[in-house]
Amino acid sequence: MVKRRKILIPQPRSRFLKVVCKTCGAENIVFSHATFPARCKVCGTLLVRPTGGKAEIIREHAEIVAELG
Repeated sequence: MVKRRKILIPQPRSRFLKVVCKTCGAENIVFSHATFPARCKVCGTLLVRPTGGKAEIIREHAEIVAELG
């Protein structure tokens, strides 16, 4: 019998984040590595600004509530 090696599968570093808008209190789900600016669905406030890799969450307008996934 030939021994089978365990194949390690890398876990993704990106996540979906549940973000609360501080202006209106609405919950929005955004991607942690967003490539497009994410706005609040209710009031239109900019919540996430894309960078070269991980998206920057604008702290004065948004707050992370939970990581999904």
